[in-house]
Amino acid sequence: MRAVKAVQLNYAPTEETLSLLETFRDMVNCCIRIGLEKNLTSRFRLSNEVYHRLNDFGLHTWYNLSAIEVAASILKNYRKAIRKKKIVKKPYAQRLMAKIGNQAYKIIDNNKLRIPIKPKEYFYIPLHKRVRRFLSDATLKLGSVTLTARMVSVVFSKSAEVAETKGYMAYDLNERSIDGAYVEGNKVRVVKHDLSRICEVRHGYFNRVRKVQNKFAKDRRVSRKVQRKWFAKQNAKVNSTLHKVSTEIVKSAKERSQGILLENLKNIRKSINQKVQKLNPFNGKVQMISKHSKRLKRRLNSWSFLKLQSFIEYKALWEGVKVVKINARNTSKFCSVCGYIIEPREQNCPKCGINRHVNACLNLLKAQDESLRFRLDRFPNVAVNRPLNKAESKREEGS
Repeated sequence: MRAVKAVQLNYAPTEETLSLLETFRDMVNCCIRIGLEKNLTSRFRLSNEVYHRLNDFGLHTWYNLSAIEVAASILKNYRKAIRKKKIVKKPYAQRLMAKIGNQAYKIIDNNKLRIPIKPKEYFYIPLHKRVRRFLSDATLKLGSVTLTARMVSVVFSKSAEVAETKGYMAYDLNERSIDGAYVEGNKVRVVKHDLSRICEVRHGYFNRVRKVQNKFAKDRRVSRKVQRKWFAKQNAKVNSTLHKVSTEIVKSAKERSQGILLENLKNIRKSINQKVQKLNPFNGKVQMISKHSKRLKRRLNSWSFLKLQSFIEYKALWEGVKVVKINARNTSKFCSVCGYIIEPREQNCPKCGINRHVNACLNLLKAQDESLRFRLDRFPNVAVNRPLNKAESKREEGS
């Protein structure tokens, strides 16, 4: 299985670099326009139609293929939205970016990255220690390079084999924490990673942005400039916390030779933003109104559950750790120890006292491992193996 990772380099762009990014954006928009006009649905047909036209932009020919690839992915997403009957505008590339394959750039003296602009014209970016460490690994294969106005992303890949698991670590992802449980010996061990720092960061920046929007309501250019700067800082702080937590989770699973169980939260955004037909008390009309309050929707829509899961998945694949997603329906509702129904606002089971989040982890473990069950006469933190049937006991005796 192919595992992919990317490292990022900050650099100071020159006029020549910015001109390259603007030209590449124009090339992508040219491909999109022709693709829509002639209804080209495959990258091969799009390449046959526009490849030689892109030579007029004056960049190295390697950028032609990359521009076609980017435009084809944009057109694919546009047609997908049309099939789902969504109201979308005609697509176009807006951000400054450029992409180039691994055949075009070159590493000079293991210290500099050489990127072509035009035939026999290059610019150089110094490499930091982490990138040089990746380059020294002979098992890694270089991938594409993506440039923006401030950053360069270098992609690496390797062939990874997922190791056999001796058990699983189940994780229940919540807004302020991620709670985990795993079986060690004959007992259940519980772990908890705090995510409250992310909520504090998002809440703080939300209040600051609201003040700026009110202050510069008549000058949106200044407001957008400030917001862009603050959102970049906010994302950097949030991503830093998510990277630390995901690294700890994967490291812990690898040390125990265990797999990772995660909840499948695919359609949770739809339930958060669900609308129902109600009477609007302000205008007296029956119309579609949000089921949840605006404050709750804003809070939950900023919840970075999918990003954390994606971090765990790619890091686990890189380390050869198995990741399984399980349907999260009713995992927190039914008590794994006594079977009691836990109400949504209750943090602990009223009958046996088990924590709601730990209970969800235990239900995930039971769903994946059929040999594990929790007896009613045991404490919540004690697990036992299910008794073997006659066929299994005979096989054990024979071995």
